Amino acid sequence: MISEKQLAANQQNALKSTGPTSEAGKALASRNSLKHGLLAKNVVITEGEGAEDQQAFDDLLADFIDQFNPVGSLEEMLVEKIAVCYWRLGRAHRYEVGVLRQHLDTATDDYYKKSHDTDAQIDDKILECQQALKNWQYDLDKLSQLFEKEASLEEIYTDDEIWDGLSETYSYLLIGATDYSPRGIKDALTRKGFTNMQIWQLLIESCQKQFDRAKTMIPKLQKDKTQNRLRLSALKQRGSLPPKSEMDNLLRYETAIERQLYKAISQLERCQRQRKGDYVPAPVQVDLNIDGLKTET
Repeated sequence: MISEKQLAANQQNALKSTGPTSEAGKALASRNSLKHGLLAKNVVITEGEGAEDQQAFDDLLADFIDQFNPVGSLEEMLVEKIAVCYWRLGRAHRYEVGVLRQHLDTATDDYYKKSHDTDAQIDDKILECQQALKNWQYDLDKLSQLFEKEASLEEIYTDDEIWDGLSETYSYLLIGATDYSPRGIKDALTRKGFTNMQIWQLLIESCQKQFDRAKTMIPKLQKDKTQNRLRLSALKQRGSLPPKSEMDNLLRYETAIERQLYKAISQLERCQRQRKGDYVPAPVQVDLNIDGLKTET
């Protein structure tokens, strides 16, 4: 058993801890229970990868308490519901951002998977065309000089690239040929009635056409790079909205929460007006038909 002296000390200490005595202090203390209300307790995800900030919700709830200044359990519950709805709307917005990021972050990869060359690949092709221009210009100049000197075709038998260019440009003239060496191509054309002079002309013409082909490819490839940039920009702009399925889910979710939010605000306003003695008419519910169709009665 404790002594009478200790008992008296305990009683004295109890008198010092009876809680706040001012009206403001009592009001503040009464609101502490809101942080532990059923809705407030369960709305915040506190564990796992998707954990949320409990303190952020508590601060949000405190802001609404200061703004609406609820009195009594019903008003406190409505303020808590307003905070919960607002918190859930924040989730909806994060969901929207996540869906957009998921699609936008893969937009470039998805685009290039559909048989589009990347800018780096196009740059490599441009370099190849530029080198081809130099090579074909060199061959064209060399052949023109040899032709003017009336050189024999045998002098260029070692230059496979020139003859390959001829066989590619005039492949229809070599149908049935089995030997595509320089000598074999020359013999195949001779059997078709081409003179050495005409074969020289075919060689020069094929070099010119190969040169022109490489030359026209460069602006086309550069245009492809521009098209890549424009198409990717358009894809990302179109990706500023979620796909239809996600959009439908999002809108339904947001609409349901907003209805609860506005209903809670309206109910809180009515409760506070009634508490202050204002006349509050019965709520009027109006069903609106916004789809332009007649409703059956």
